[in-house]
Amino acid sequence: MSSKRPKKKLDGLNYEAFRRQIKERRVDPLYLFLGEEVYLQERALDSLCETVDAAGRMFNVGVFTIGADSGSGTRTTAAQAIDSANQLPMMSARRVVVIREFDKIKEEEHELVLGYLKRPSPTTTVLFQAVSADQRRKITTALMKLCTVVAFDSLKDDEARRWAEGYVKLRERRIEPRALDRLIALAGTRLSRLVNELEKLTAYAGGEVITEAAVLELVPRSREHTNWELWDAIIRRDGKRAMRLIKRLLDDGDTGAPLMVLGALAGLYRRMLAGKEMLDGGASFDEFARAIGQWREGATNWKTRLSRTPRAEIVHGLHRIAQVDNAIKNAEATPRLQMEYLVAELILPRTARSSLE
Repeated sequence: MSSKRPKKKLDGLNYEAFRRQIKERRVDPLYLFLGEEVYLQERALDSLCETVDAAGRMFNVGVFTIGADSGSGTRTTAAQAIDSANQLPMMSARRVVVIREFDKIKEEEHELVLGYLKRPSPTTTVLFQAVSADQRRKITTALMKLCTVVAFDSLKDDEARRWAEGYVKLRERRIEPRALDRLIALAGTRLSRLVNELEKLTAYAGGEVITEAAVLELVPRSREHTNWELWDAIIRRDGKRAMRLIKRLLDDGDTGAPLMVLGALAGLYRRMLAGKEMLDGGASFDEFARAIGQWREGATNWKTRLSRTPRAEIVHGLHRIAQVDNAIKNAEATPRLQMEYLVAELILPRTARSSLE
């Protein structure tokens, strides 16, 4: 195993490039995992841990979540993680130390971490893991400069389609092209959900081909999922995707669909505001998750989005939702037109909206 790190692009390695590197036993001393595709992050972490001798894995793999309960009534610190990284491996050639929630590393521990980044242990691989990172912080800048960055971006529809097709083939099953398209349309591109749905579909089909009919029967479209996607498209200012999603939501319902969708969007924005205020107030991850009604991966995704969203954007959204609700109830233009106009407006930057307000 080599500790020499190859020159990398600024945007880092992707999952497949990382897998090739690990397969070739070229393990670097420092990694930074960033991106929203948590399923692939966990698979990559598994691959990294497998480079540690199986007999000593229990003693040589440590996971530290900064700020979390350490099990002794105290909070996990960066000093504990760095101390573990500096230990010699036991019954193995190397150790792996994973540091999560590194954005919570206290200011007084920054120099300790920076010192390790400049002189990492030759027998330890330290992995800093997050969905996103504030690049304005000194610690993030140092990590991106000194670590091998591996990017786990959300998959596009065609990428998710290819991934799902490969997943089915590995299990020696087949899926109709139309069924594959329908699966992505219903379940979205988040791999953790696709895995769950594909497991159901392969079990249902047995040794037969997975059909579009099977997908329609077993994979219900989640309105919460589609509302999340709509919000995601609005925050990303992805106009085409947002308009496609609002059309899907309206087409799925009856004449009362516009108010139902508007109510769901209002509830989503209220949770966004509550979550934003929790984050700004320095709440713990568990408190934040309870406030928005999400857990684990869902809460992590919300945290990522809200950290990039100004509070004023959320407040404006709530204000406009209330106005549209009143307009629909007072029969001002058609409900569908009101909803489409609302989404089109929410996509615009505040500067572009000023002439419309």
